[in-house]
Amino acid sequence: MPFCSKCGAQLADDSKFCPSCGAPVAAAGATKGRREKGEKEEKGEKDEKEEKGEKHEKGDRSAPLVGGLILILLGSLVLLQQADMLPQGEIWPYFLFGIGCILLGQAVLRSTAAFRGPRMGSLIGGLILCAIGLGGIAGVEEWWPLVLIAFGIIVVAGGISAARRSPKP
Repeated sequence: MPFCSKCGAQLADDSKFCPSCGAPVAAAGATKGRREKGEKEEKGEKDEKEEKGEKHEKGDRSAPLVGGLILILLGSLVLLQQADMLPQGEIWPYFLFGIGCILLGQAVLRSTAAFRGPRMGSLIGGLILCAIGLGGIAGVEEWWPLVLIAFGIIVVAGGISAARRSPKP
């Protein structure tokens, strides 16, 4: 049986409010969940998230690294352009290619235990930006929309395939 988190009175399972102090029972349900988690820890049982290998941390640990690398890339390209080592107006294809490489590196980094996280978005985005950047560097900017369409078809096909494999709720 649950207990009121405010006054400690015993509650019926279907109670919405504590009969003693009038506190909402939802708060008591949260206490019950914490109590069950403590009991699991005492018995040595693992939480479902722990069993699946999910971490309780929030946020992307690789984001500051990626952001810093993008700033370094942009600053380096501007310096190269100012030193006349990169022709005026040619910075953007190199920038896109560089960001693509950084995103591909992020996908690889997210495969490691220290930065575990979703990789597919970084992988796809990195490949697209590398292709667009290389097209600009090679002087064939006209075909990059076709690259976007091709990658879009691949992503949609992968999504449909994944939806067919997963069980319906």
